[in-house]
Amino acid sequence: MKRLIVTLLAGANVCTILALWAVCASTWLHPALAPKLAQAGLLMPLALAANLGFLLLWFIVDFKGLLLPLIGILPVTGFCLDYCPLNFTGREAPEDSVQTLRVATFNSCGWQYKDSTDGVWNAPQLLRLLNADILCLQETSSFPAETQEVVDSLGYDIRKTKGVMICSRLPFVGDSIPIGFIGSKNGILAWRVRHGEDTLTVICAHLESNSIPEEEKAALVERLHAHNEEKLKESGRVMLSFLSASAAERARQTDRLDSLLTAREGESIVLCGDFNDTPVSYTYRRMKQHLGNTYRESGFGTGFSYNRTGFWVRIDHIFTSDDWTSFGTRTVREFPSSDHYPVLTTIRKKNK
Repeated sequence: MKRLIVTLLAGANVCTILALWAVCASTWLHPALAPKLAQAGLLMPLALAANLGFLLLWFIVDFKGLLLPLIGILPVTGFCLDYCPLNFTGREAPEDSVQTLRVATFNSCGWQYKDSTDGVWNAPQLLRLLNADILCLQETSSFPAETQEVVDSLGYDIRKTKGVMICSRLPFVGDSIPIGFIGSKNGILAWRVRHGEDTLTVICAHLESNSIPEEEKAALVERLHAHNEEKLKESGRVMLSFLSASAAERARQTDRLDSLLTAREGESIVLCGDFNDTPVSYTYRRMKQHLGNTYRESGFGTGFSYNRTGFWVRIDHIFTSDDWTSFGTRTVREFPSSDHYPVLTTIRKKNK
């Protein structure tokens, strides 16, 4: 009887391993060519949880079986840690110095969420908490009056275009770096800033949004709670169509951004923004071919940055060139002011 149970468990475990591998392999699919299959990365939490669950099952049923899920996870460990980093050390930011910068990215959603803490509008308090040397904003063309006062007090110089904005305490150098046509209502802005005797290229990106109507999101959550299988399938098909359409356009923007990074290989770069893609996606993989991700390097846990209607995902990212080390990257959940949480990190220039 035990042998039969072990055989059945092994077969099921092999299926979950293959599913995990397929989810990770989907990041090599170009969403413009295979838009639906390229969305498989969204299943990463389920695929990973299933394999971790088998670790517990094998521990109970047959200790030797632990090797199977361990061997299955090993080839895709990098993807697992991109999705959920486990940095137990290096999470404390170093003391401020001329080589240290605080960098944050935040989709403000047009400053339309006026959440209040102690009767005070949250956005000004949030900006004071971030206290970033470089702040990249998305869905922002101007500041409300209360927030503008804080921006002025933080000493920012500002550059903006098409709903994206770079606020910097470091002086801007020259003109904006041309991005080229990306064909989107969202935008990408790149500019050099002076950092000591060097220059740093700062890129603020807001890639194609998934544009799922709020009523569809609410309907999906409601159907999940109601356990309505037929309606859930209907919602799933609708969601997949929205996700696939936006992913194809986002992939073209990713390719353009990839070309920009290739052309500037070897430069000191900070890339921030709302990429509308998770750490297991075509977009994220292409960016990591050029730059390191600060949350992967010094964050802990899933770090979800989108927080409304039950859709908990990390789609806001900060990337840096390899001449920087990051510390204490986290999503800032104090003073909620948008459907996104800001991502904040401290970076320090490596010794030459």
